[in-house]
Amino acid sequence: MQQHMDNLKKLQQIEDEILDLKTTRGCLQKEEEKLTTELTAIQAEVQRLQSTLDDSAKDVRELRNALAEGQEKVVKSEKRLLEIRTVKEQMAVTREKETAKQSNRELQEMIKEKESEIDRLTKEKEEREITLEELRERTEARHGEIAPQLANFDQALGEKLDHRVSLLANLPSNVRRRYQILVEQREGTAVVEARNSACMGCHMKLPPQFFNSLFLKQEIQSCPHCNRFLFIEDEREKQAPGA
Repeated sequence: MQQHMDNLKKLQQIEDEILDLKTTRGCLQKEEEKLTTELTAIQAEVQRLQSTLDDSAKDVRELRNALAEGQEKVVKSEKRLLEIRTVKEQMAVTREKETAKQSNRELQEMIKEKESEIDRLTKEKEEREITLEELRERTEARHGEIAPQLANFDQALGEKLDHRVSLLANLPSNVRRRYQILVEQREGTAVVEARNSACMGCHMKLPPQFFNSLFLKQEIQSCPHCNRFLFIEDEREKQAPGA
């Protein structure tokens, strides 16, 4: 019986170590994912800025073409004014010229605003590209550090799982089934210490006679409240409650 109890205690220690390995490995994976997500986000932002710059540059070209057409209209209107003989026609062409000039002024203002926007976007894109390059270097360096750590964790985890299988194989089938069920139901904790007349798993008080019987170590016993396997760590803690 004591050999089985020792195996259960070793199994619980392995469960705890496996959990620690998985937790630490998970943290490293999350760090990698976070770095990748940040890198992807900045890359997408740089691409968005470039796309906006391309659109703005296209708008400026179209505005300049429209301005060139407007300026040509003004020149044509001025030439026509020299050839006009009637006041009515002169007034019509003058209005046409002034309308073209006003449109040209608006186009020039729009071009100025667009060029100012392009300057701002270009500066912002350059700053984000610097940030992107710094983050890329930092991410690659960190990936280089994390990769071997993950490999070591995988190796250690594989060894722990193999050891777990061998220890489980040495348990009686009924004890093995109970242990596996408890691991699933009790978040990986199936074997706990009984101390100061209480179960250290659920922290419920144990009946005095039951607690005292644990010191005999004649059979594998479980907590009557949470069903976890119980063991006594130190004979010096033997106290008969109410004695």
